[in-house]
Amino acid sequence: MLSRGNVLLLVILLVQLVLLAIAVATSSGGQARLVEPILIGMSAAEIDRLSFSDDLGTEVTVARSEAGWALPDADDFPVDGNKVEGLLDKIASLDTRRLVATNPANFTRLEVDDEEFRRKIHLESENASAELILGGSGGADAVYVRRAGEDHVYLGVGLNSWDFSTQISSWVDASYVSVAQDDVLAITVENSDGQFTFVRAGDSLTYAGLGEDEVLEDTKLPIILRNAATIRMLEPLGLAALDEYELSDPRVRVQVRYRKLVEVDEPAEVEDSDKASDSADEQSEDDTSVPEPTYTEEAFTLTFGAKLEDGVVLKSSDAEYYVLARDTVFNAFNDIKRTDLIKAPEADGEAAFDPAAVSTPMN
Repeated sequence: MLSRGNVLLLVILLVQLVLLAIAVATSSGGQARLVEPILIGMSAAEIDRLSFSDDLGTEVTVARSEAGWALPDADDFPVDGNKVEGLLDKIASLDTRRLVATNPANFTRLEVDDEEFRRKIHLESENASAELILGGSGGADAVYVRRAGEDHVYLGVGLNSWDFSTQISSWVDASYVSVAQDDVLAITVENSDGQFTFVRAGDSLTYAGLGEDEVLEDTKLPIILRNAATIRMLEPLGLAALDEYELSDPRVRVQVRYRKLVEVDEPAEVEDSDKASDSADEQSEDDTSVPEPTYTEEAFTLTFGAKLEDGVVLKSSDAEYYVLARDTVFNAFNDIKRTDLIKAPEADGEAAFDPAAVSTPMN
């Protein structure tokens, strides 16, 4: 049995071991350091504005709105709030435990320099603000991080620079037009070469402007149909029709008619077992085939305006927001010409090849 003196010595030894472990875990160069959050002065729940940019100058800003996280520069177009909250939690969990460098000469190599970096993250709350610089990868799911204005570079675990994409489409629901191609009934395109109408003919579309002796060249029709039925935006622009969008005299206008399935309410459940039995008997006597679906006919108009640096301004009559669309979407309609929709006639005197008419030379 241990004496009181031995117990006291054991307790002192344990305390010394604990203190030594803390000193090792929080030391660099033999000096003890206090482990603290890299983000000082605010919690994830307090942050109400987040901006991040890359070294090319592309910046994205999201902010809390009454409806949740949104793009303040695009009239509060909603963004994926769960994604934003998840990243804020990761930032708040970063700490100063793993000190990597203190010499500014290493900043460029670690990509946390003021000019050469992966991401600059600016965070704001009601009473505070902070800026972090994220650099290159420090391993699996880890990134070098530095507080702006300081020389200490830390290894942040659980975060990557590319988590902060500067493509706005990765933060929003980028689907702007979404109709099943099989439900499209007609497409009318107005561009600088005139008006073109395409109507459904069985499983595909055909050009309604064919003459009696003309044959359809259908290679462009799948592209036209695909771009009329499904459009993903590059980014939302806002709710206002700015003069610079040039939509008062649009470059291209497209009307899309389509069928929409009428939703049918599910039949009410029969609670009483006797009623359920009677209902089953009646159903067996009646026609049990599935009823044909019922559709209504709907339409929307796509209006293409100014060509901007990254795309073309687009407004759908079914949407509140003006958006930026890819050039390829615009070109699918702007490049339509009647000559491209008609197969060229065979040249006069051209005859089909007849293998039997080819004579075999005598040996």
